[in-house]
Amino acid sequence: MSTGLVILAAGAGRRMGGVAQCLLEFEGRSLIAHLLQQLQDLHEIPLAQRVIVLGHHATAIESHLAQLPADQVPRCVLNPQPQEDTASSLRVGLAALPPGLQQVLVLLADQPLIDTHDVRAALQAYAQRAPGIQVQVPQVQGQPGHPVILDAAVCAQLVAQDPPSLRQWRAEHPQSVRLWDVDNPHYTFDLDTPQDLQDLQNTHANPTSTKDTRPSLSPSNPYRT
Repeated sequence: MSTGLVILAAGAGRRMGGVAQCLLEFEGRSLIAHLLQQLQDLHEIPLAQRVIVLGHHATAIESHLAQLPADQVPRCVLNPQPQEDTASSLRVGLAALPPGLQQVLVLLADQPLIDTHDVRAALQAYAQRAPGIQVQVPQVQGQPGHPVILDAAVCAQLVAQDPPSLRQWRAEHPQSVRLWDVDNPHYTFDLDTPQDLQDLQNTHANPTSTKDTRPSLSPSNPYRT
């Protein structure tokens, strides 16, 4: 099945002190570099069918992405109004994808634990969905997460003139939404606050290692790969 991918990276990071979350470091690499490396093995989603939506911090993120391997970095598109909620960024990303896709997977750029297995598991679960299901949202202990998967009809509605937000669409079509219950915190953990960084540090600290893998509160050097 033809699949597109939208990575949302337009946020201002206000709760993180005004820095781009996706440039924070985890295990020696920026979060966005880690995510793109994990997604490299998803050959079922060609690079031409992937986009990253930028907004706040676009210049810093683009500078950083320019230093990463070209075969890992999707096309970047700019949300001209990133001060709005994520609905506008999702709309920009969906509109930038090539036509003819049957489904679209939506990820956040600051999900440090997501790996290839997690994405493939979500895609497999979506492929096995019941008839009539158009949207799948992973849910861990009642908390929704990402990747969200949308079918083509929903994507078309979200980019139409005067479109609803995905939140509104879900509220109006609950029978078409699958809350995929799964016991995997990777789907719900992202970095929004300094406390999230502390939680990540505490969870992944390795006392036997001589390497400091704690996430940094400072954005990654744009020229570091």
